[in-house]
Amino acid sequence: MTKNLFAVFVSLFFSTQVFSATYYVSTNGASTYPYDTWETAATTIKAAVDAAADGDTVLVTNGVYETGGVTNYPAGSALSNRVAVYKPITVRSVNGAAVTLIKGRSTNCRCVYMADGSSLIGFTLAGGGTFTGSYSSSDCSGGGAYCEPAAALSNCVLTGNSAWASGGGVYGGTLYNCILSNNSARWYGGGVSQGTLYDCTLSRNSSEYEGGGACNGSLYDCTLSGNTAYIGGGADYARLHNCQVTGNSAELKGGGTYGCILSNCTLTGNSAHMGGGACGGALYRCALSENSVPGYGGGVYDGTLYYCTLSGNSGGSGGGAYGGALNNCMLYGNSASEGGGVFEGNLNNCTISGNSVIETGGGACNGTLYNCIVWYNSGGNLA
Repeated sequence: MTKNLFAVFVSLFFSTQVFSATYYVSTNGASTYPYDTWETAATTIKAAVDAAADGDTVLVTNGVYETGGVTNYPAGSALSNRVAVYKPITVRSVNGAAVTLIKGRSTNCRCVYMADGSSLIGFTLAGGGTFTGSYSSSDCSGGGAYCEPAAALSNCVLTGNSAWASGGGVYGGTLYNCILSNNSARWYGGGVSQGTLYDCTLSRNSSEYEGGGACNGSLYDCTLSGNTAYIGGGADYARLHNCQVTGNSAELKGGGTYGCILSNCTLTGNSAHMGGGACGGALYRCALSENSVPGYGGGVYDGTLYYCTLSGNSGGSGGGAYGGALNNCMLYGNSASEGGGVFEGNLNNCTISGNSVIETGGGACNGTLYNCIVWYNSGGNLA
């Protein structure tokens, strides 16, 4: 009886286990199915992905993978993907992004499509592009990668990709410790659109319209620098937590951010015509310094701020802030032609000190102040 029970247990144990397999990819492989050794490795990532089952791993060694193409991902799409990871598997490089490259084509071939539950780890995605002509079609978004909501990129570099609509570098998905640089979009999100990012760097990305670095989505512990757009040089309508937003620019509004919700962020050295650091949105416990505009709101234009510090910003009207609502904030060392600290707006429980002005209102001009401290401003405290 004991032996029979043990046999039943063993049978049930093995029948319920899921054993994952590993498939190998090398440009020097023999491409012999089932690609289960380096000697028999597939020469394209596509072949190994096709062979893999849910939960398996595709292991890719050094090389440039720039041939082939897969359509119908996302479903119904006519745009070619150099690689389509269309099932919940992991595709991982052996030696990282510096030596493992998936290369698309700038006019009509994105680098990678990622399905829900799939992961891509340690690749450079470069030179991918989309179709042109529609700002809503998936065929026109995600030049480097198009990711379904539950797909993930980790330790990847996305560079030199472009999209007509959204997400020059990547559209959607979740990104961990990735670098997005020199990507571009016609409409939204030169670096990324609709994604969730952790510990990522977005630099020198551009959008002709909104969100040079990022548009929509959420960013945690990220750095955004040197990105450009017409509106929202660094980020547009996104949520940012504990991020560094530095040296971004917008032609019109929001050099650092436009319409974003920010908490515990630092915005430094950004520029625009109005809202050098930020335009609109809500900021919680943020620091805005050395941002500038020729027009309105060197630090922030028309935003809602709580427990923020604005210092060393400059503008035509409102060196620190123009309009909006500031609560429990400190403004010092800002400068402008009028309203060195703030121009217009509603301020509650704020301290305005050490600001300067060329014309009138060194501390505040035309604003409404409640329970505020205004002192030691050059050019007069109030006007």
